[in-house]
Amino acid sequence: VVRDGAAFLRTFGSQGGDRNFNEPISVCVAGDNHIVFADRKSHRIVVVARTDGSFVHTFGSKGAAHGQFNEPCGVCVNAAGLIIVGDSENHRVQMFTRDGTFVRAFGSEGAA
Repeated sequence: VVRDGAAFLRTFGSQGGDRNFNEPISVCVAGDNHIVFADRKSHRIVVVARTDGSFVHTFGSKGAAHGQFNEPCGVCVNAAGLIIVGDSENHRVQMFTRDGTFVRAFGSEGAA
């Protein structure tokens, strides 16, 4: 984590385990003082506190059902607070409430 002017503040997490990362690939700072990560190789979303990086919760697992991911590659939080996830290997985008409850999915694999 860095401050304006790129001054280093802190690091958090390490590889593997329930409260750590396995290739975080995308990050978004949410308006509710949380930081949301797409953890690609763990096939889940990780939410931590913006203030100190403490673990808040995760959601998702490997698979193709609603709420599951196959290498999530991007994450953002919209103005309504919904977490939007690019689910790369399932060829879709999924939307969730702040607590990780599935809202909807759209997209599918298409022809080039």
